[in-house]
Amino acid sequence: MKTQLNQEGQITIPPEIREHLELKQGDEFLLIVTGNEIRLQPIKRKRLSEFRGVLPATQPYPGKTALRQAVAQSLAQKSYES
Repeated sequence: MKTQLNQEGQITIPPEIREHLELKQGDEFLLIVTGNEIRLQPIKRKRLSEFRGVLPATQPYPGKTALRQAVAQSLAQKSYES
């Protein structure tokens, strides 16, 4: 499927792809660049409670934003390795 970059540097994801992946306004994505390729990976939002136990109890709570970023990076790395 083909799309085009507009003046603001944005692309449109066609409706059939948005529907298939259940993407909604405000969803976040990881951009993974490998050579001349760009991979766009949706970050599915989960409840914070689903991440209970991810960090050792010896560390102070870093805050919701830092926790989400750390989990997203970890998931992206696992996905990239597979």
